[in-house]
Amino acid sequence: MDKNEAVKQEKRKEKKQFKSPNTYVILFVVILIVAVLSWFIPGGKYDLNKEGQAISGTYHLVKSNPQGIWEVLMAPIIGMIGNDNISGAIGISLFIMLFGGFLELMDEAGSVKLFLKKVTIQNRNNMHQLIAILVVMMGIFGTTEGADEEGIAYLMMFLPIILGLGLDTMVAVMIVVLGTQGGCLASTINPFSVGIASEIAGISPGEGLLMRSIMFVVIMTIIIIYICRYADKIKADPEKSVQFYRREEDLKEFPVALEDNVEMTKEQKKVLAMFVALFIVLIISLIPWDSLNPNWTFFIDIKNFITSIPYIGTVIGKGLVPFGQWYFNELSMLLLLFTIICGFIMHYDISKTINILMKGAGNLVPTAFIVPFARGIQVVMNDGLITPTILHLGESTLSSLPPIAFVIVSLLFYIAIAAFIPSSTGLAAATMSIMASLARFANIPEHLMITVFLIALGLVKMIMPTSIVVMTCTQATHISYAAWVKFMWKFIIFLFMVCCIFLIIGTMFI
Repeated sequence: MDKNEAVKQEKRKEKKQFKSPNTYVILFVVILIVAVLSWFIPGGKYDLNKEGQAISGTYHLVKSNPQGIWEVLMAPIIGMIGNDNISGAIGISLFIMLFGGFLELMDEAGSVKLFLKKVTIQNRNNMHQLIAILVVMMGIFGTTEGADEEGIAYLMMFLPIILGLGLDTMVAVMIVVLGTQGGCLASTINPFSVGIASEIAGISPGEGLLMRSIMFVVIMTIIIIYICRYADKIKADPEKSVQFYRREEDLKEFPVALEDNVEMTKEQKKVLAMFVALFIVLIISLIPWDSLNPNWTFFIDIKNFITSIPYIGTVIGKGLVPFGQWYFNELSMLLLLFTIICGFIMHYDISKTINILMKGAGNLVPTAFIVPFARGIQVVMNDGLITPTILHLGESTLSSLPPIAFVIVSLLFYIAIAAFIPSSTGLAAATMSIMASLARFANIPEHLMITVFLIALGLVKMIMPTSIVVMTCTQATHISYAAWVKFMWKFIIFLFMVCCIFLIIGTMFI
């Protein structure tokens, strides 16, 4: 075969590869569709309670308000800054960009990557322990920050050690894909999914945290057992590896390199401690303590004590917000503060720290812009007066189902939609306003609907071709997508069943 023919075949292969739909295009098309529907769907309204939520059974028709081209073009802009009918997404977008700045500084410092590599090398002689530690670490990245695209970087870090243990590339890919997406499935404080979905649903991101935390432990345990069983099988008989046919090629492509320096400096150790401390503070600040127990007012009491101290209270600030009542404004402040402190620890001058912050924020601008774009859907629906009508349709169909049936049907719905909108921010912003309201009508807590959304997205991103982490990791290790699906589909169904059990239990303790 000549060189030109080889190039042509490679181009044909690239054309056949599945490309994830552009989220912006999807969202704008949805805005257009909603605008067109506003010309045909009757306008409606619900009576609202004091929290501004629709009251079930109070729907009534009103004069329609069809949306035109101007309203369509203005929808993302209103979605960002807000209007009288909807709050703007600028607070969420700012938080996302500042989060990107913090992660960029972590990457610049190298603390997290060095720590991961050190742990991998230190546990290379204990296969089960290494798999468990790496899966949990990947899960933590998934549950706290929605790790996805960066999975390929972790994979390249782990591959040589995993292969050196006599295992195969499938084990390494499972650790990264199942670990990160298992964490996303049971997201605790992930701002890109839990944060945005909770804001749209009008609840604290801390609501439902206990159930999701239990799910995280259970899901991680199941994933660890599954990977270890496969590892034991191919350790005993290498020919049972699905990638045995290219074992020699993999060893040459990903050679073991244990001589790399993995010692962290004092500064890197301190930054790693700050990284851990940030997520501890995030969790504590988001849990609605006094809502869980009216007597748990310790953070409110501490705040009142501090602000009541003469002079000191004024210096610290009378507007101090106690843990348990934090939201995106406070979280953005925390990220900015920790980024600057970590830059100081690494002895960066303030200009370098700001440049790193701006670079990281710039990397997440596309994600941050998804939020107002998706919020534009709500703008057109609300201004077109069709949101109540759609809710009424759901109220008379889905919400009339028994609670258990309702959450299972909602999960299937979300799985279907997530396959085409694999973005956590885009999916939450495009659907949660309707689904959270339907949950209220069905007497299901909003946080359980958010859990449904998280489960669907996590399962989809473990196996569907729209998942960036699946496609990049399988391609890098020469695992065909068909082989990945064949290997994983039964396990995904098992996880689906486990998640359904959690949802059923959740509906029984409303």
